[in-house]
Amino acid sequence: MEEITLKNNQEEKNPLKKWVIILGILMLLFMGTTIYFAFFGTTSSNVEYKKSHDARELLQLELNELLTEHENIKSEYGELTERLTEKDSIIMANADEIKKLINSQADYNKIKKQLARLQNIAKEYVEEMDKLYEENKALKEENTQVKESLQQERVKVATIQRDKDDLSEKISTASVLKVYGISSYAVAVKSRKSEEVITDKASKSKKLKITFTVGENSLLEPGPINLYARIAIPGTGKVLSPSTNDLYTFNYNGEKMQYTSKTTINYTNKAESVTLYWDIREGDKAIKGKYLVEIFSENMLLGETFFVLE
Repeated sequence: MEEITLKNNQEEKNPLKKWVIILGILMLLFMGTTIYFAFFGTTSSNVEYKKSHDARELLQLELNELLTEHENIKSEYGELTERLTEKDSIIMANADEIKKLINSQADYNKIKKQLARLQNIAKEYVEEMDKLYEENKALKEENTQVKESLQQERVKVATIQRDKDDLSEKISTASVLKVYGISSYAVAVKSRKSEEVITDKASKSKKLKITFTVGENSLLEPGPINLYARIAIPGTGKVLSPSTNDLYTFNYNGEKMQYTSKTTINYTNKAESVTLYWDIREGDKAIKGKYLVEIFSENMLLGETFFVLE
């Protein structure tokens, strides 16, 4: 009896003991829960976080691949991209928005939806660029054909013009008065028969004689033609002439020139022989040396020759 009483007294003397026991139990439960979440709960959370991080990295890779391909396309098509600058701006703006969503760890499905929309826009960009390329290619081919046609036409026109110029030149050349068979020499005169004898002696020379033939030419206008002969005095360069005044001159390339002898023929487009003289005055003697002879029509040198007197 005393023993029981003593036990009850001891329990009354220790009222906190049961709370210590309760707290101990609670602490054990807390520690157990903490250990459980540390080993099991945290691992599950880490797995979910890792999955979310990997998914966003995959979206970032897809976005980077799309932008790289877009830049390659722009580089490949060159100047044509200038015609789609508005759509290019839309693509870049959407790409920037998706980058922000990825960096802010926005909802995966929202980012995926935005990326799919951007991929459709990029696809439309490529399709429009291909269309522009084909149109531009066709236009270039057409321009090439037009240029080739124009070049062929230019060649044709140039050929026609060249042929025309050649023909005009031929006609112009053919329509020029020509002389041939030019001959010049001094003659002596036998007094009894007044017969002319060619001589190369200055002392015996009485006349200087020039002969030539005017050629036949149906392209020339028929009518009177003035013909002039100029004989240069040996060693002086001066021209034998009846006078130094303008009465015995003609125009050649805008310059007045002295002549030795002149004749006018009535040209009928037929070949015609012409003879011109210079009479050595009574009491004068021809000078020894080389005599240069030139034949002119109005404004044209027709031919030249020479003879020598000893």
